[in-house]
Amino acid sequence: MSWNASVLSSISSDTEPTVVIAFDSAKYIFNVGENTTRAFLQSRRNWKKTRGVFLTSVGTQRASGLPGLLMTFADSGLTSLNIAGPAGLLHFMAAMRKYTFRENLSVNPIEIPTSRFVDESPDDIPIYKDDNISVFALPISAEGQSLESSGSVPLPHSETSVVNRRSGKRKRSPSPAAPLLQEVISHPDFDPTMLVGNMAQEWLRHIVRTMFPGSAAKPVVSSAKVEHVSQPSGFNRPLPSLPACNLRATLAYAVVGPRVRGKFDVKRAEALGLKAGPLRARVAKGETVTVVDKDGVERSVGPSDVIGASEDPGVVLILDTPSTAHITSLVKGFESGAFSKYWGRGPEKKDHALRVVFHICGNDVFEHERYKAFMKRFEDDVHHIVASRDYAPDPITFTSAAFNQLRLNHLDSNIFPVPKYSLEAKKAIDTTDLPSNTDCMRAHTIIDIRPPRPPLRDSEAEANDLFHPAALSGEPPSLSDDVITQFSEARARVDEATVPDVIGKDVTVVTLGTGSAIPSKYRNVSGTLLCIPGAGYILLDAGEGTWGQLSRNYGTAVWDVLRGLKCIFISHIHGDHHIGLAKILAMRQHLDPPPEEPLYLISNRMIFLYLRDYNALEELGFSADARARVVPILSDEIHWRNKGRGGWSHGDQDQKGSRLAAGALCKALGLQKINTVDVEHRARCHGLIVKHLDGWSVVFSGDTVPTQKLVQAGSGATLLIHEATMANDQVEMARAKMHSTFGQAIDIGKSMNAQNILLTHFSARYPKMPPSVSERQAGDPVVAFAFDLANIKIGDMWKMAAYAGAIEQSFTDITDIEGEEPEVIDAAHVDIG
Repeated sequence: MSWNASVLSSISSDTEPTVVIAFDSAKYIFNVGENTTRAFLQSRRNWKKTRGVFLTSVGTQRASGLPGLLMTFADSGLTSLNIAGPAGLLHFMAAMRKYTFRENLSVNPIEIPTSRFVDESPDDIPIYKDDNISVFALPISAEGQSLESSGSVPLPHSETSVVNRRSGKRKRSPSPAAPLLQEVISHPDFDPTMLVGNMAQEWLRHIVRTMFPGSAAKPVVSSAKVEHVSQPSGFNRPLPSLPACNLRATLAYAVVGPRVRGKFDVKRAEALGLKAGPLRARVAKGETVTVVDKDGVERSVGPSDVIGASEDPGVVLILDTPSTAHITSLVKGFESGAFSKYWGRGPEKKDHALRVVFHICGNDVFEHERYKAFMKRFEDDVHHIVASRDYAPDPITFTSAAFNQLRLNHLDSNIFPVPKYSLEAKKAIDTTDLPSNTDCMRAHTIIDIRPPRPPLRDSEAEANDLFHPAALSGEPPSLSDDVITQFSEARARVDEATVPDVIGKDVTVVTLGTGSAIPSKYRNVSGTLLCIPGAGYILLDAGEGTWGQLSRNYGTAVWDVLRGLKCIFISHIHGDHHIGLAKILAMRQHLDPPPEEPLYLISNRMIFLYLRDYNALEELGFSADARARVVPILSDEIHWRNKGRGGWSHGDQDQKGSRLAAGALCKALGLQKINTVDVEHRARCHGLIVKHLDGWSVVFSGDTVPTQKLVQAGSGATLLIHEATMANDQVEMARAKMHSTFGQAIDIGKSMNAQNILLTHFSARYPKMPPSVSERQAGDPVVAFAFDLANIKIGDMWKMAAYAGAIEQSFTDITDIEGEEPEVIDAAHVDIG
């Protein structure tokens, strides 16, 4: 039985460490930070046969890729999944309830206590076990926050046996429909925020079962069917308060593979008179039999007589030490208890073979003397793979998109800047004070556990990386004659053209993500940055990976952009428009010194419900003492017709303050007004109208079918940014999915007399170049396609139209080089309401 451990992604500008344990029959994923799904797509590896996801902590660093990955798993046909993580896991998953649902997927959450009783050590009982692996967990707390004081009270899932950590015995969990919970839910005055202890935990499990009931045989992908899922009473209310658990604690995991039986010695068996046949088969199964040898003497033959010694199981350790304050707890966990057998040097016989330790280290951890001493206590033949930001290079992760950008950079270096990267780490690893087998964690590294081999780079991934060899060559990328001709002609047209004088010409649009529903190698999901010179930035939607896209576009200056970010607008609750929001808000808390001005967040109540639930796990800016404050503005309260509408009864503090906050936002950005307009989508959705005191205006459609409301609200726009999910021959499908075609989006722009139209939010059917649109007629607005990481000034929007043919030819070349993209599965949108 062969198996391996591999690095899907490491620490970089747009990814966090993800380790995959792979057998022929199953895969197990450890940590799923942002862009995990897209990293799978880029690597051309698949997630099929995944049985479990194991999180070392719950938060934006280690788990923000989970909702997107779950929906992708389900849409690919996966029907069941185990998810393990520390205290807070159930709260983390339940917080996603308004935008993460798949009827065909059953999820079994395994919440592992980060507490233990004073008089006990961690039990040597796996938190997960199947025919391939046994997984053990060790809580690691920050010094000064003892595990014993932690008060989480996790309850098991309906079909999961869990460990009673005091007795060491296993117990079966209660039925999913515990009468007591059902009785509480059915009460007309049911309020989930009043639940505590076991009842609160069971409520969270009930929510997760609602999100992933596993009641459908196949994923729903019909273009004509929109599924509405019933929700239990209290679903729209905030979650119960978290118990007083240690949220800074992480988990270390030990993954123990199977014990492989020794080989059967045929020659020895025959010498003992055990011939091929039923008796030999019984011995092979572990029985002892009686045989008669060639001299007529009876003898007993058992497995030990003819079967060699079994192989000790291979072991992989995954250690997450986020700060130097966690080192003491980590070391104590290895000094005694279940994890002590993996550590230390001694002649005693071990019942395992530790092959590799993955070290995920926070700031200053890896160079701490005590951590170095900890590493040196392992056996000499153990490999150490270290993820530490200061000791890691920052190569491009999504090399296919970057290679395309590198080519387009030779068409226009201002509009298509090369993504920021570095192949040199800030600090080099010096193995003088470390084990000799220490190396930094790099994506596409594979370590074979059985049979054991040293770490190797995935040759296929290396061969598919066209960006780095081209970028490092110092020469322009190799372009075909057709592309060279098209680029030259396009540049000549631009040079010869009369530049239009446009109000707001220096306002820049950075298209961070231009795909819809699911990411692809070439397009991330929705995100558009509006840069107002001298004033600040507005972010329009923030799909998963938006922070990474900002980092690749701006490099180290991304922190200045984050400080200058004045407003984020989230159009609606569908995940591809906001899953990346929590990451951005969490990163904003790290600004030093903290920003003096707040960030204004415009969205609907469902978004704020989710964010406030999440804020209990990780500070996003909603607490009174947050370092970087978020000020909510309800979309309905700044409606362009000024007819503020109410909503759910709770959260009225947002309703009261929204218009005052909008006024302060306009003052900060030099705006005349900022308004929303309700558009038509499957979920409640708004567009945004930004009007500047200088006279320019930008209209953002959100997701919508063509609607006259947008035309009226955005009349005379300088720039319309409109979704164009479907091609013109897919009108019926677009209507069924409540989206627009290219032609419909252009017609809306013409109707509102927009000067420029930027089309974005393309279906995964068009991973590279969307189908061409009709030629522009005199008097028509400028029409441009959006591409990831394009930096387009409004005054240069006309250039994108001039470049369209050249860009299309470049993509044709890339298809010839890389081959066709695999067929994509449409993401199923399900509305929980």
